[in-house]
Amino acid sequence: MDKYLKNIWSASAELELIQFRTDQAHEDLVQALCEAMAAQISPASVAAAANLSLSELFDTLRRPRTTPSTQTRSHS
Repeated sequence: MDKYLKNIWSASAELELIQFRTDQAHEDLVQALCEAMAAQISPASVAAAANLSLSELFDTLRRPRTTPSTQTRSHS
């Protein structure tokens, strides 16, 4: 494989991994936020713990949840 294409493939794979980890971390945060709210922790305390404003907290909870993509792309 050409070294330039190998560098592109490597960088692309690293970015995809980081995006997957970011998506997973976001899902984990949303789950934790939901659990805290269900446990009747005050929204202000939940927002502060997540370093969010109240409006950011509610926006995060309203946003549709997505699961990280398990689809793989071929690197030819």
